[in-house]
Amino acid sequence: MPGVFRLTRPRGASESEMKRGASIRRKALVLLSRTIERIGEPFASLLLSMYFGEPQAGSDGKMYQIDAATRISPQQGMWIYDLCLACKPKFTLEIGFAYGFSTLYFLAAIKANGSGTHVAIDPFEMTAWNGIGLQLARTCGMASSFRFLDERSSLALSRFRHEQAKFEVIFIDGNHRFDDVLVDFTLAAEICGHGGIIILDDMWMASIRKVVAFIRSNREDFTQVPTTVENIAVFRKISNKLREWNHFVDFK
Repeated sequence: MPGVFRLTRPRGASESEMKRGASIRRKALVLLSRTIERIGEPFASLLLSMYFGEPQAGSDGKMYQIDAATRISPQQGMWIYDLCLACKPKFTLEIGFAYGFSTLYFLAAIKANGSGTHVAIDPFEMTAWNGIGLQLARTCGMASSFRFLDERSSLALSRFRHEQAKFEVIFIDGNHRFDDVLVDFTLAAEICGHGGIIILDDMWMASIRKVVAFIRSNREDFTQVPTTVENIAVFRKISNKLREWNHFVDFK
């Protein structure tokens, strides 16, 4: 994607190659616009700007180039948006904030539903990501429906459990090491309401697939929800039954 949407002329490119590249970009823009147009403004325009790699404002007001690999696909985003329209959650949560791609889809759904609160957790938002996601949450006019936690997910999720908080939709897209993702899921399961949804991103990674294999084999309180969207695994909480202290089913 980054090569397709390059705006400057590549060294040695002919005029015909530049025209062909411009045509590809226009077609890609039309296709992308059609995919996400249902979420309305200002969310669609903000997302299009990021998907096309335009510099974004950080929380300090400066403009920053963004990493083209750090994003969810429009198809994933629209799946989350449609899920939230269907179940109308009062409280949603994401682990991993970064540039705020997924956040904008959650906030667009809250606006469409007329109510709701979204929480994002990321201890690196102000350092690694320059507060871009935080600034976008303000820019789209949804600051009153949004809460940002600048801390590690293990601490925030444990506190939510102590407070007996419940979330209907939880999106896990933070640290991608196997053990960290498993901890995120285990703690998220404690604050996921009955019938709630937990989504794991980046199924292309072996570490995420391994966590998903564990859940399938060992978490009878969750059932996997089929989806045609690539790169995510979706689980619904179907019971609050506790596992035996020595329960374990081997998994691959």
